[in-house]
Amino acid sequence: MHKSDQRTRIVSATPIEAGKFRLLPAVLVMSQQGGMPDTGYFSQVRMRPVSVVAQGPEGARWHALPDATQAALSQMAAVGAIVAAATFVVIVLARLARR
Repeated sequence: MHKSDQRTRIVSATPIEAGKFRLLPAVLVMSQQGGMPDTGYFSQVRMRPVSVVAQGPEGARWHALPDATQAALSQMAAVGAIVAAATFVVIVLARLARR
């Protein structure tokens, strides 16, 4: 069996010049590789922007970038769990009412 290799790192991208500002973006890179010789190997990479540092005449300011996709998926999963639990309760109550 082949061991899975997981790595997480933050990579600074190429600076962007915008007028009197210099923007330094940072990206979170999560990679995973693994598998077994008889079934094949896999490789997965996920990249997401995490922050931007804006350097200007008044100094440098750090701006975090929220992960809107992850927030939306978490809310959808919570709603799905609530609907499943409510459906289970309704089914149990309906079966108890028949007796």
